[in-house]
Amino acid sequence: MSTLDIMARFAAVVDAQSGREDIGSAASQARVYRQLAKQQLEALEGDRFSGRGQQQQSAETYWQTEGSTWDLVERLYGLRAQAQTQDGEGGEDIEVTATATDFGAVQALLGRDSQLAECVEVRRWLEEAAPAFQAVETRKGYLFYTRRSTAARGADTVTEADPDATSRQRRGLAPEDAEYAAGLVRTLYEYVRRGRAGSAIALCVESDDAWRAATLKGSLFWRDPALERGEANNVHAGGNINRALWKHACAALAADDANDAYERALYAALSGRLDEVALVCDGWDDHLWAHVNALVEARIDRAVADAAPLYVPAQTAALAPVPSRHAPPRDLAHILDALASHDAPPLRHAAAQPFRRLQAAVIIDGFPAYLAAYALQIGPDADLLRVVVHIALHLRGLGFALPPDAVAAVLDAYIDLLIRENRDLVAVYVACLPPGRQTEAYAQFLRTVEDPAPARMQLLALAAAHGLDVDQVAKRAAQL
Repeated sequence: MSTLDIMARFAAVVDAQSGREDIGSAASQARVYRQLAKQQLEALEGDRFSGRGQQQQSAETYWQTEGSTWDLVERLYGLRAQAQTQDGEGGEDIEVTATATDFGAVQALLGRDSQLAECVEVRRWLEEAAPAFQAVETRKGYLFYTRRSTAARGADTVTEADPDATSRQRRGLAPEDAEYAAGLVRTLYEYVRRGRAGSAIALCVESDDAWRAATLKGSLFWRDPALERGEANNVHAGGNINRALWKHACAALAADDANDAYERALYAALSGRLDEVALVCDGWDDHLWAHVNALVEARIDRAVADAAPLYVPAQTAALAPVPSRHAPPRDLAHILDALASHDAPPLRHAAAQPFRRLQAAVIIDGFPAYLAAYALQIGPDADLLRVVVHIALHLRGLGFALPPDAVAAVLDAYIDLLIRENRDLVAVYVACLPPGRQTEAYAQFLRTVEDPAPARMQLLALAAAHGLDVDQVAKRAAQL
């Protein structure tokens, strides 16, 4: 699709929603915009062999970013719109009972803590938006080469084949096993980074690394459907009743600098530590995920500790705390401020990118302030302007309060762009202006049209089709 096609398709969505009061219909707009971005990306990916090189790659990156932005808008403002509806209806007061399981406590917490629910959704968004990676292949036979020949082992190779042998004997594995183990733990980390803990566990089982699969399954919250509210068909009691103890062990493993960097990052992510995960992060998305993950895990840990479950887990108070350079983040705004002022120039530069700033505003529910600032300094980026305009119209349709002057300013800028690029769409957006401004805006537009009368009549017909007062528009245009 060309730029004009994209403009036309976005305008069609706005036009379809115009005058409708159905909030459910308005909520689907972001999903439609995301789908349009996805279609544009797929068209580019299908044309990768056209020989356009860097230009092609830049275009793909852009549409990935725009699609991800619409996904974020749909997720977070869907939650916020739902929270507004529940507040208006007087939602149920959810309490954690003395017989609650860890799973039930977490579900109750997410039901009453909208900020934590948004943090969890941001983490899920970052996980699902992460790029594809090359996973290590499965390999049968635990430490196959290390166990293969006792005679072939050197002084630096372990003499026993159990999970603790390397740390206990301070020796390494056979080179082939060491190489595979490094690839395995990196793949496991990448799975966890993408929210695919189940895939990580399955890979361990398929590779005869059952002990490591057991360590990963420790992350599952203890649950018993018999003690939880609601129906839980085909769900069996299970999970880790001693999850706090397990997380302490994960943190200790992560803090041991004798371990592989990705093994440390894996268990740091599972335990909610930031130190070791940050060491393997590449870009803004990875760092944001590491911080949000630490925030979510800390909040959930506190909730589970305070829930007074039926079964009391093993206590960790007697265990020495695992030192950490980073305290758990306070909130999303604190995280994003930290990334924007990070010591690493590439990370600061990434945080300052236009779409990252827009995404940050959506994450902290700061789009009204972002819109007000953007309206004062609208830059030459036509795609960013298109996205900001349609987010503003989308949120207005959902009932969120936005500064009306700022909405009008970005609409004016977009209308000016359409006058130059695709004037058949002007009426769609003039109809989105405050009623008192619509006649003047469209009359001013007609004054710039120097085409023969039939073309001007067609533009008036478009105005009528979008609810503008054509008589007043024609009269005002004649006066100018």
